[in-house]
Amino acid sequence: MKIAIPYFVFPLLFGCLSATLQAGEKDSQEYEVQLYPLNGSGVHGEAEIEIERGNIIEISLQAEGLEIDKPHPQHIHGLSNPVQEATCPDISADVDADWLISVGEGLPFYGPIVLPLTPFDLVNANGELRYEAKFSINPASVQPIAKRTIVLHGMTVNGTYIPSLPVACGTVEIDD
Repeated sequence: MKIAIPYFVFPLLFGCLSATLQAGEKDSQEYEVQLYPLNGSGVHGEAEIEIERGNIIEISLQAEGLEIDKPHPQHIHGLSNPVQEATCPDISADVDADWLISVGEGLPFYGPIVLPLTPFDLVNANGELRYEAKFSINPASVQPIAKRTIVLHGMTVNGTYIPSLPVACGTVEIDD
């Protein structure tokens, strides 16, 4: 026995399938970050961020040029006004003219910490950091993620390791 399916059912079926697939795409959003050196560190790298269901963040970060056997704190930073975009500081941030941009001097550009990327793993013998983590987040504190930055910290200056000194920064961009 053959069952006749009216011709109008197929567009309806494919329309529902398409809407379902598009809704699934909105369950997560991907972002990318290119990390550039600060304070003459030579540190550079990249990060990928995925926000799932609005409250799960997954981060994969790789960086090179860091000091070995040292913790290098890394954070997502953002300005307290979510309409403003956080940026990476340039040399104009060096208000005390010591040729270093301290955390305090960088704050007007990238803002306070909105999410510490812990644990702060030690860098391997090649000066490379490989970091992966997944967190539950309060979306109101981290979003809009595309207006945030990632900052890596930690560098020796005049023989003293300063774990808070910014060594790399990158703005979070939507991954097309």
